[in-house]
Amino acid sequence: KGQRLVNRTHTLQVKVPAGVENGTRILYSAHGNAGLDGGPAGDVYVVLHVTEHPFFERDGKDLHCAIPISFTQAALGAKVTIPTLDGEATLEIPEGTQTGTSFRVRKKGVPVLNGSGRGDLYVEVKITTPGKLTRQQRELMEQLGATLGQENDPQKRGLLNKMKDIFT
Repeated sequence: KGQRLVNRTHTLQVKVPAGVENGTRILYSAHGNAGLDGGPAGDVYVVLHVTEHPFFERDGKDLHCAIPISFTQAALGAKVTIPTLDGEATLEIPEGTQTGTSFRVRKKGVPVLNGSGRGDLYVEVKITTPGKLTRQQRELMEQLGATLGQENDPQKRGLLNKMKDIFT
């Protein structure tokens, strides 16, 4: 009752297109097991598992990342080098940037699968505070602080925050 089937291993060359997401299935017709009674070969589905990038977070075709900048870069403005999928790019930080500000860099995200165009890269800046200051740096910071004054007034609470407090 042999069915003339022979077990053998077949290596399949798989081309993964740019922009695939986790769980994407690629169909390769007629590369599966042989059919019964001389029928056509079956199909092979390749299921892709995309590993997370150590620096970028993906949101569809857009990418998100956070970069540290110094207090002086945030206050005075600067041009900083940022990583992208294609290498490095320059991002201009405007004068007076606050921590948590997000900048959009167009067309530096993930390529659109089976289409044209790319997503965007969103870069959030995190202002780093120096841990240790020299005596001269401390004096300069104190002079700066004296000219700026204190701006630690409590922020107004919005309606949404008040509603959260009621329900929690």
